[in-house]
Amino acid sequence: MIDYDLLAIQNPWWKNKELIKNDDKLREFTSSQIKYYPKNILDLKLEAGAINILSGPRQTGKSTALKLLIRNLLEQEFPPERIFYFNCDALSSRKDIIDLVLSFLNGIRGSQEAIPANYLFLDEVSSVVDWPYAVKWLADGGFFTDSKMILTGSSRISLKKGRDIRYLSIAFGEYAKLILPKIFTGQMFSSYRKLKQFSQELTRKEANLPQIYNNFLLSGGFLKMINSFIAKEPFLDTVEIYKSSLKSELAKTGKKELFARKVLEKVVNSLTAETSYTNVAEESELGSKNTAADYLGFFSDAFMLTETLFYNIPQKRTIIKKNKKYYPTDPFLLWIFNSFISGSSDINGFYQKYASSPLDSQLAESFTASELFKHDHEFYFFRNTKELDFYIPKLELGIEVKYKNKIVSSDLEGLRYAKRKIVVSKHSLEKRDDILIIPAYLFGLIDLANFKPD
Repeated sequence: MIDYDLLAIQNPWWKNKELIKNDDKLREFTSSQIKYYPKNILDLKLEAGAINILSGPRQTGKSTALKLLIRNLLEQEFPPERIFYFNCDALSSRKDIIDLVLSFLNGIRGSQEAIPANYLFLDEVSSVVDWPYAVKWLADGGFFTDSKMILTGSSRISLKKGRDIRYLSIAFGEYAKLILPKIFTGQMFSSYRKLKQFSQELTRKEANLPQIYNNFLLSGGFLKMINSFIAKEPFLDTVEIYKSSLKSELAKTGKKELFARKVLEKVVNSLTAETSYTNVAEESELGSKNTAADYLGFFSDAFMLTETLFYNIPQKRTIIKKNKKYYPTDPFLLWIFNSFISGSSDINGFYQKYASSPLDSQLAESFTASELFKHDHEFYFFRNTKELDFYIPKLELGIEVKYKNKIVSSDLEGLRYAKRKIVVSKHSLEKRDDILIIPAYLFGLIDLANFKPD
């Protein structure tokens, strides 16, 4: 059994609740120019006995979100000794998790027969091999009956008894709200008319949303990078933090950095193009398509890449054996991938390379994919005589990216199989019959599920 006193090291509020103010994550949050309050976590309804699993890539602020939640609980006068936080990176087995939780619960039980109401936060639990077995054992034994809990992880994790909550880097709409709080309050637009009015308001107030979009393409939705950009600080240290996180995840899962570099190099070089496991294996010199699938699966499970499958629209079915596409789940990750591949941390140089034609079109398509991913849309691609970049079956929505100054009729041909149609352009905002043409810098502000081209 783990010594109860050792648990207090990560829970200083047991000694004095004011010590929460000295927490490194909260001090960094307080000193940041851009502060993002994760309402989906802070307002989360936690029920006793329910297992909430918060998953997303490292460095998105999961730990900070938990510390903000703990601070709120302390401010609400919840007994400090019944709030337990532990970063599981220091643990090595499922038994460690069981011992950890039992040590805490026994410590607060005291002479009482029942365990009092408590909050339980296990951070990076997915770093422990076979962690689900420990959580299931504790749940089946009734040890969580009085616990309101959140478990976090940096890879795709799920538990039959758990509620999965994604915690990703912020989407462009959230970013725009942070940068333009007096103009954009976070509302998503559901009609062409409202979108047009908002565009006109931006012009009247001289708010340069296209430039904000370009800034987002560099910083992405990672808050540490956003604050470095806003503060005009050198990016080197920040980039190294994210690269170290990537290397750490590779090491924990026994993946080879050389193989990972080769796979990412293929992904970057074929961005927006179709590929296959066999093709990745051959060009990356991995020797086996199973190895390629394993590494691509790792990056998908770690929320770094999203795999886009082929969908046959006339037949209304996914065809898994067809070629696939891969996109970074955030614009900033494209620069991290380039840095990891090349060894250079000059992400400004990578960004400038993609800022002009023809790579700017690839960047716009990659941005569109990341926005669809962050908003949890199930999207695919389709190709017949013409290719359709994205298709969302649930919405019968086709999205074609044509990042150019003038949209011509031939640019619209790939949309003919879709019932609802959107073209992501460079500057154009207009309607052509049943097709909405919208600049990339406005795409992230659309409520796709309810949008009507009126």
